Amino acid sequence: MSKDDEFEQMLDGLEIVAESLEEESHTVLPRVDQLKRRRTLLDLQAELFDSKERQHALYRLYLNSTFRKFSAGVLIVAFINLLLYFFADGLSTPGRNVFTLFLFIIYLWVSETFPLPVTALMAGVALVLLGENRDDAFSSYASDSVFMILGSLIIAQGITKSGAENLIIRRLLGPFTGSNYALIFGIIVICSFMAAIIPDHSVAAIMLPLVLTIADKTDISKHKNEMVALVLAVAFSCSIAGLATPSGGARNVIAMGFLEEIYNQKISYIQWVVLAAPLTISLIPVVFLTLIFVNRVSYRSIDYYYEKTSSIDERQLLALSILGVTFVLFLTSGFNGLTLGTSAMIGGILMHIFGVLEWEDSRQRLRWGVMFIYGAALTMGKAMVKHGAADWLAGGLYWLADFGARYGGEVAILLMIIIVTVMLTNVMSDGAAAAILVPITLAVGVEANLPLESVAIITAISTAFAFMTSFGTPPNLIVQASGIPTSNDFVRNGVPLVIIAVFLLIFVEQYYWDIAREWVDL
Repeated sequence: MSKDDEFEQMLDGLEIVAESLEEESHTVLPRVDQLKRRRTLLDLQAELFDSKERQHALYRLYLNSTFRKFSAGVLIVAFINLLLYFFADGLSTPGRNVFTLFLFIIYLWVSETFPLPVTALMAGVALVLLGENRDDAFSSYASDSVFMILGSLIIAQGITKSGAENLIIRRLLGPFTGSNYALIFGIIVICSFMAAIIPDHSVAAIMLPLVLTIADKTDISKHKNEMVALVLAVAFSCSIAGLATPSGGARNVIAMGFLEEIYNQKISYIQWVVLAAPLTISLIPVVFLTLIFVNRVSYRSIDYYYEKTSSIDERQLLALSILGVTFVLFLTSGFNGLTLGTSAMIGGILMHIFGVLEWEDSRQRLRWGVMFIYGAALTMGKAMVKHGAADWLAGGLYWLADFGARYGGEVAILLMIIIVTVMLTNVMSDGAAAAILVPITLAVGVEANLPLESVAIITAISTAFAFMTSFGTPPNLIVQASGIPTSNDFVRNGVPLVIIAVFLLIFVEQYYWDIAREWVDL
């Protein structure tokens, strides 16, 4: 009997059963068109008996983009692991495995094979499977740095929901609407001030609509070059301001977390500000002049009428007061007995206690997965250092830096660290670049006998110099979403700004930090 005959016999049997059920239930079932039913059954037959369709599960799995990305990543890191086995002298087996896992996690993050928090949790699980102690593998997911990020995000959410952030910016922006030069400079100053206190992407998201509103109510919107300068002023100033304080960006927290967890060295809030804030201040006129000259913006007066802002309500006053208390705790963290994470969480808790935020606000709107990402970055960095992978990579980076060390000494090493960091941060997010490079640059600092606090801050600052691409920082992405700046605009304005910023960072480190360290006992 053929397969077709077997299939027809099976169908006849099913029809007999269906008719018997119909008689027993005393119901009249609707008659289905025989031709349509036969066609459906024949399609089912083909799917069941066709040799190609027998493999439909594997074929559909192959067509799945997630499966293909994952498989490609496995093959790539397996090949790298094999190369390291034969050619990586001095790298132990655990170090080789941790390094390839590190590359695999980075690949999954960049390719977005899985949701980023899922990949972050995979890192801890994978380390346990590789033989790492469970407590060591997952301890960084609850580190002080993670809680600082969590608390800061809650505070920023409270400021935004209350309307206090928008209120501050509107009041501060009014005096700068007399000319196009004044407006560009005012945007840079205000964004720099705000992004030094709260996350830079939050400032960019609030500031950009206000800037576009002013442009629409004046003739600025008719001038392409001025519009590019205005929106890039938002993006670039948020980035340079984020390096001034530990709370200004995740990259700063990541650098502090690695320094504390791996080398047991701490940087207080005030120490970071004293060292980094002058660089932000000096970059403000640099950003202004770069945008003016590159975009060929000519000075002219503008006429803008802005509505008077209503008085501060109770919720806004509470939000600003909590922000002030938290900021004081940050500044006094060196001697008040509270860590930065504890101080940030106090501010986040106060936002809920005093009713600025409801729990549903934090539960639904807060990006909880971000905490897993930072935790994974820390735990992978610790494993890299523990098993010698960071030292091995640092040796390669130090070898590159050693080419110019005979001519520039410490300056050459720092310059190499900055250049490598800038190159990487312009092709991926600044936070990811910090997570990848900080443990490596710290290992270079140990080998070169450099102050590790300086190395950590320099690496974090360098990740903020992502001016040449739209995807280097969240503010850049937010600004590009307006549709005004092109990729070429980022390159034209970003390249000279990066060059100036790099040399300015070297200058500040060489001539200012030696003096400043004595002020803050660092």
